[in-house]
Amino acid sequence: MATTLKVKQGRARERRRKIVAAATRLFGKQGIARTSLTDIARLSGVPLPSLYDYFKDKQDLVAAVPEENYLALYAQLAAERSGGRTLPPRDQLREIYLENLKYIRANPDWGRVFFLEIWPSVAIGETRIRRAVDRYGLRYVELIRSAISSGAYDRRLDPYLAMSMLMGGMCHLTAVWLLYRRPYDLVKRGEELFDRLELSFLAGRSSRRDRSKRTLQAKR
Repeated sequence: MATTLKVKQGRARERRRKIVAAATRLFGKQGIARTSLTDIARLSGVPLPSLYDYFKDKQDLVAAVPEENYLALYAQLAAERSGGRTLPPRDQLREIYLENLKYIRANPDWGRVFFLEIWPSVAIGETRIRRAVDRYGLRYVELIRSAISSGAYDRRLDPYLAMSMLMGGMCHLTAVWLLYRRPYDLVKRGEELFDRLELSFLAGRSSRRDRSKRTLQAKR
């Protein structure tokens, strides 16, 4: 009985995964407004009536797309780290930033649906979508706080401002990459962006700027 139940649960999870994957692909290629549940059912190979066993309506499915793709990203991160040593907060922050860009590069339809459809629209205000984005952003905030506590980042650095800088850069890089048909290596460009932004987070830089300002003021 237990084995049968596990098999059924496994089939249900796989079917749900197929539905979300089909929705991600179609929302990315056609846009959310131009994609119907019938289109998604057809691409996923799931009968339309059965689709309602997993999602109550289209909005429910739209909200599931960020949730499931972020979970896939976290699983990718966990796989990268399996068996490895724990990295310092700075390295973990860089890792999660670049892994996200790798995931987008490998799944451009997800990039399109999130950065060109969901993020610029009122859909980002939907509670479940906002919660998924907040959970991702808070990972940055926690790592930035840890880097500040360790002395690697400036103690006056606002973790939320630093997170916004990183997320804003990622949004812009990804949107341009998608709109202009991938004119550059997204991960390499993201690596350059992260490293330049992180320079402003490092401990000691603010004090050096303050000394430079005082020196200039004294000369005047």
